[in-house]
Amino acid sequence: MPYSGQNSQSIEAVTIEKQVSTFDNATNVTETQTVTGVAITYSGGTCQKTGGPATFTIKTWCDPNVKPEDTEYGGFASGDVCNPYIELTSSIGGCDLLSNSIIWEYLDIAKPYFGFVMIGAGVMLSFFGFRLIKPSICIAGFLSCTVLALLVFYAVYITSVDELATFYYWMGGGAVVGIIVGLLLAKCVKVGAAILAGWGGFALGLILNEAVMFHFEYVWVFWTTNVVCILVCAALTFKVFDHAMIVTTSVLGAYAIARGVSCYVGHYYNEFTIIKLLKSGAIDQIDPYYWGYVGGFVAISVIGAWYQFHVRPKPKPAHPYHH
Repeated sequence: MPYSGQNSQSIEAVTIEKQVSTFDNATNVTETQTVTGVAITYSGGTCQKTGGPATFTIKTWCDPNVKPEDTEYGGFASGDVCNPYIELTSSIGGCDLLSNSIIWEYLDIAKPYFGFVMIGAGVMLSFFGFRLIKPSICIAGFLSCTVLALLVFYAVYITSVDELATFYYWMGGGAVVGIIVGLLLAKCVKVGAAILAGWGGFALGLILNEAVMFHFEYVWVFWTTNVVCILVCAALTFKVFDHAMIVTTSVLGAYAIARGVSCYVGHYYNEFTIIKLLKSGAIDQIDPYYWGYVGGFVAISVIGAWYQFHVRPKPKPAHPYHH
């Protein structure tokens, strides 16, 4: 009899596609589109009827509009007794949720080096960000220019996967400009601090999204939370400078540590993958180890902020005759 799933000798997954035609009654036009998916084939044993191999295949077709909880199986199998298959349509399984853009693929090649740097920078920001305010501002300028260079690279080379050297030229150029901009921002502490706090606000927004806001399963909630946190944290530097710097550097440092550790341990999803999971309604399918990063992210943020407040230089009381 066909393989039942208890003693598989082979499990193979391949991408599949099919043409689907739909008729529009309003325009009397038949439209054809390509639907992609994944076929998982389980092989094992010999079919008694034919003497050939026995297989069982699950074909999952992608439809971003079908949430996981709405996925249904009609109970019908196609094929023959030796090689049956069933078909499902859903936003998970068949849809490409975990693919990375070119930037993430290129960064993955050098992640052992980035991980070391991110952990070191994260420790500095989390526990000494306020006391080392100018170096912290330099990091903000460096980070801003590097990310901007990578975004320009992505826009220019969006379809190429063979531009590794060019990628590093862009990233290196962004890093050099970032160092110069960071040194200039260190001279303009208020402006530089606002940019640094903006990055801290972005990391704070990630904490809120990963710990609470993901329950809403809306992409606009993800982006709104991050943008609001960026603007609020940047604005607070002009009102409560010390507190804003301590909190935002602690949070940004915690994020850098988490991302640095993930370069060696894995099980971490980049932010754009999280957006895809939110779009598909598959956020509850996330790797459980990922939540360990979220817990560590929050814990380091709290500990770092507490430590920085604890060692913050106390303001000297003014002499009564100097009022």
